Amino acid sequence: MTAYSSCQAAPSVIIATYKREALLDRCLAALAAQTLAAAEVIVVDDASTDRTPEVLRAWAARSSLPLRIERLAQNGGPARARNHGIRLAGGAWVAFTDDDCEPQPEWLAALAANAAAAPETVAGIGGRVLPAAPGLIADYMTLHRILDPPPSCSYIVTANCIYRRSVLLEVGGFDQMVREPGGEDPGLSFAVRRAGHSLAYCQEAVVRHHYRESALNFLRTFYRYGRGCRLVMG
Repeated sequence: MTAYSSCQAAPSVIIATYKREALLDRCLAALAAQTLAAAEVIVVDDASTDRTPEVLRAWAARSSLPLRIERLAQNGGPARARNHGIRLAGGAWVAFTDDDCEPQPEWLAALAANAAAAPETVAGIGGRVLPAAPGLIADYMTLHRILDPPPSCSYIVTANCIYRRSVLLEVGGFDQMVREPGGEDPGLSFAVRRAGHSLAYCQEAVVRHHYRESALNFLRTFYRYGRGCRLVMG
């Protein structure tokens, strides 16, 4: 992995969150422990009705994390929330993780180093997604690398990725027709590739993902994936 130069501007980080106060708190703790500090961490609260605003205010008051809090008045889904963050971001590269993920300490440094070394044709880079805890569903998702970029790098997911902000603006960001999680992130990848750009993989960039260990949630997840992909692929 190419070393990241301190003379280059660090990436922005964007998290869309909705009613996951405890998981969001863990995610922010992991971002505060990064070996490379983000230029900014933009958290877009998609009109949460739990204690998410209190969690965010507490982080803003007690931490040196470069936190920017944006709260949307109405829930519109993660695609809309992330697009809001993209418009606000100041970094040339924008990294994404999800509120149910815990990026490992070298996560942002690894993505930033790969971004700095990437040819102009590469618009996005995805990393490795491992489980935060063992379980049947976590083991299945990890064994089949459901959230990892495929060998073809045809798509990357927002649990663990970084994009050139200019390309995100070029393709119009995430498809806001997808109102629930699932499909909006591969849809963005497909749009980026249709615009003539390529994607890459960085195995050193690792996040730990909290899976919901119930059969019903497993079925709902794959239903949302299928429905979202159908929407973005027309």
